[in-house]
Amino acid sequence: MGLNNRWYPSAPAGSVALYGLDFSNILPLGVTVENASVLIEYNTVPPAPQTDMTAGPVTLDGRRIYSQLSGGTSAKDYRITFTTQDSLGNTWIRTALLLCAATS
Repeated sequence: MGLNNRWYPSAPAGSVALYGLDFSNILPLGVTVENASVLIEYNTVPPAPQTDMTAGPVTLDGRRIYSQLSGGTSAKDYRITFTTQDSLGNTWIRTALLLCAATS
């Protein structure tokens, strides 16, 4: 992921891939991820609900959160929001962008 929170390369339409975020840089030492969820929306102003991309079950691996994303429509930009709760009860929300387009 680049500095602008966009995953590279873009995802081809209809593809299936595992995407994730690492929360190690924001959680204090000793604090763990207890649960998490993933929300997918169209990246518009304001973000809009979508039905053509799906998120699989969320997997926790230490302070990293993963979900398998599948589907998508070519030329659509998706906003992927990861929400997690840590062992202290704090909620952390991080957003990344994923463009659905043919890769080179």
